[in-house]
Amino acid sequence: MRFLLILSMKWFAKIFLLCIFFVPVIVQAQDKITLQKKYDRLQAEINDAQDMLNQTKEKKRSELDKLRILNRKISVREELIDNLNLQVLNISKAINTTTANIDAMEVNLKNMRDDYAQLVYYAYVNDTEYEPIHFLFASGSINDAFTEIEYVREYSDYRKEQAAAIKAAQAALIIKKKELEADKGDKLKLLENEKEQRNQLASEKSLQDQVVNSLKGEEQQLLAQINKKKKDASTLNKEIQALIAEEIRKERERAEAAAKAAAAKKAPAEKTTTTKTTAPVKAGLTPEMALISKNFSGNKGRLPWPVSRGTITGKFGTQPHPVLRNVTIENNGIDIATDAGAAVRSLFEGEVLNVIFNPSFQKGVIIKHGEYFTVYTGLSNVTVKAGDKVSTKQTIGQAYSAEGGSSEVHLEIWKGTTLMNPASWISK
Repeated sequence: MRFLLILSMKWFAKIFLLCIFFVPVIVQAQDKITLQKKYDRLQAEINDAQDMLNQTKEKKRSELDKLRILNRKISVREELIDNLNLQVLNISKAINTTTANIDAMEVNLKNMRDDYAQLVYYAYVNDTEYEPIHFLFASGSINDAFTEIEYVREYSDYRKEQAAAIKAAQAALIIKKKELEADKGDKLKLLENEKEQRNQLASEKSLQDQVVNSLKGEEQQLLAQINKKKKDASTLNKEIQALIAEEIRKERERAEAAAKAAAAKKAPAEKTTTTKTTAPVKAGLTPEMALISKNFSGNKGRLPWPVSRGTITGKFGTQPHPVLRNVTIENNGIDIATDAGAAVRSLFEGEVLNVIFNPSFQKGVIIKHGEYFTVYTGLSNVTVKAGDKVSTKQTIGQAYSAEGGSSEVHLEIWKGTTLMNPASWISK
């Protein structure tokens, strides 16, 4: 029996090792899905950017607009190449892991076969295939005979189990080898895709140089445009800040009034006296606005885009001008090139604070989401008014089409009177 116990422990260890070889496959599959989703998103934005560039040819969009879209397309393609490199790296790791597993499984299978051979030899030497009647005559008592018979039956079942385990190990080895071949095929496809993406990137950078050179003779005109837009942006920024600050003040008053009313309701009537003073209530948001604010912040990185499709042509913050040297531009939000006249949508549920207008930014809408505010400009017409309640993805207007048919929506996100980077809030 000790012999059987030792062999059982050996077989359990081998079968356990066989099972854990399949655990890394789940992790690798999850990484693969995540990278593939990001790849699909990047590829979709590249396609959108190409559509915008095609529109520049048809509608003679300005070379500067063309350059901004092209710059974004190049940036996204570089990110796409990095994504492909990560996928190749992950598959290379998977190939190495699978190869090591196959080697270990082959050694394990050999050991299992050797152990099984020992079992067969043990059975032969000890003549354990006797019929039960033999034990009845050979044993000193009937109880001993039945014990021996039960031992032989268990031993025979055990050998059958080991034979089945060897077959399972052989099948697992075949699966692993198929996985290895599939991974090698995927790697070759990814490397070919990466090569194609690098060729397209080189072509786009060449086109980028051409566009930049074509704009070098328009420095004065570009500088004049920058100065005008900077002046209009400053005016718009002050207007937005003033509107938000006033709304914050009003909301605080509403919240304080609501808190006092709730406290008065709870207080027993008999404890109220004319000489009692009430401590000031510290409040900033009504319960409704507090909930919307919490939900808004909880969806950071998952908010929908303000348009159904487009590409980011202007990033948040201070950045160098794409053409003019030693000239920086300041962006309070992000700019999204989109289809001419595209529907502009609210990022989240909220209440329209105001509708505004600015010469450089056209019509705009400010929507309140608790302590957060979203600002949408670059609209030709607006379909909402101050005080309207809006839902997520509800259309609030249409994108303005400039001369040549270009459409670009400007998006800002404020937390109180502090600007946030919208690219960190919308879905990646």
